[in-house]
Amino acid sequence: MLNSCNNQIPHNVESALEDVARSLQKAAKDAESLSADADEALSKAAAELTRAAGSLRKHAAAAARNVVQKAADEVQEHPIASLASAITAAAALVGVIAKMRHKGSGN
Repeated sequence: MLNSCNNQIPHNVESALEDVARSLQKAAKDAESLSADADEALSKAAAELTRAAGSLRKHAAAAARNVVQKAADEVQEHPIASLASAITAAAALVGVIAKMRHKGSGN
């Protein structure tokens, strides 16, 4: 399910961005004459961009909810392994921070 959601998101975003690109291209052509049509085309392009951003937000939120739910399920099914993974990740993060501080101090 997560894979299908992840596969659908790029397709939906790509489709929305293509719509935006077409609207912007039309706006650019219409802007050459600085006519009233250019204002309308630019308004449509802005609306398409807003729609694409909203679509991306919705899909990203849905994907994030799915990931969070899957992670919660994994923690419930494998609490010891999850704890060990969290400790390992924390240790790795501490190591990265220590290395960055060491580099930053000029040593």
